[in-house]
Amino acid sequence: MSCDVCALGERGPQLIRYSLSMNDRLILVDHVPAEVCNRCGEVTLSPDVVERLQQTVWQQEPPSRVIETPVYEFA
Repeated sequence: MSCDVCALGERGPQLIRYSLSMNDRLILVDHVPAEVCNRCGEVTLSPDVVERLQQTVWQQEPPSRVIETPVYEFA
């Protein structure tokens, strides 16, 4: 399927790492199914995947693992 953003690449299935910031916390979700353009990298998530991501984050179940993340100031 061609990319809606660049119109030059092809979108294909890929597992990605989804990240978001919530209440000054960085949250990562690994192995999220997405369509990714092989030229510009545009990521598209299906409505079902978005709904499941929201449930995962809002339920606040214990994560499968915790990693330390450095934070830098851009000055």
